[in-house]
Amino acid sequence: MKRITLIALLSMIALTSQVSAKSSRAGVDLGIAYDLDLGATLQFSQYTMFINGDAFAFDVRLENFYNSRKSLLLYIDFGAFYEDRALRNKTVDDRVGVRLPVGLSFSLDRNLEAFIQAVPNYDFNDDNEDNFDIDGAIGIRYRF
Repeated sequence: MKRITLIALLSMIALTSQVSAKSSRAGVDLGIAYDLDLGATLQFSQYTMFINGDAFAFDVRLENFYNSRKSLLLYIDFGAFYEDRALRNKTVDDRVGVRLPVGLSFSLDRNLEAFIQAVPNYDFNDDNEDNFDIDGAIGIRYRF
């Protein structure tokens, strides 16, 4: 069952990557974030990845909304996540699901940005009735 779920998620990511992002950003952003725990974040064009020792998330930008001075960005992403909770507690299953991060990003300096986001998600592997959850993330990125 877990393999089927993972294949379905990877297929959704491949199909979602066909979405045309309305982003004019170029370059690679690398930073640290607290998303599925403390880890590293990488952003290239409309794609964002988060990784740490036991979790991975991949998101595709769906839409950007800028203020008039383009100093503040509201964004909506769609993606998937995997979290290996068995590394911490052998009695719980891994988490695999889809997510819809909605966040704010603002410049701290020319190449430095901070972000905060709410991350509604649906966990396919959750054994109890509560498969829907809302997480949060906060972090900083440096643009190369």
